Amino acid sequence: MKDVYLKKSEESINAAQFCFELEYYNSCINRAYYAMFQAAVAILFKSGCRPKSEKIGHDWVQAEFSKAFVLGNKRFSHLKGLLNLVQEIRDIADYSDEYIEKKKAKRTLDKAIIFVGEILKEVKNAA
Repeated sequence: MKDVYLKKSEESINAAQFCFELEYYNSCINRAYYAMFQAAVAILFKSGCRPKSEKIGHDWVQAEFSKAFVLGNKRFSHLKGLLNLVQEIRDIADYSDEYIEKKKAKRTLDKAIIFVGEILKEVKNAA
């Protein structure tokens, strides 16, 4: 199952970059967040961590990722809070009348690229 989330994450980060190039900044943020979310799911599943229900909730992913990889073994301590931060920006992009500007989209996309890249590298190396 983790391979599905790896592929989804790669697809989402590529879509985020494509949206940025087309100046679709709100969509860029949406895809960037989901790329990060999917990468976090991939590494959680790879480590044997599963939700109690079939639904993979955002709160569960954020809490478990932080517990396992930021606070726990501190492998990704430098990524602390990024998933939550980008979700907050995605909520603005998706659910408010505020329009995401280029500079904010670029900064967010750059963070997502780092987050996704590091996690996918870790998951692929462990496969």
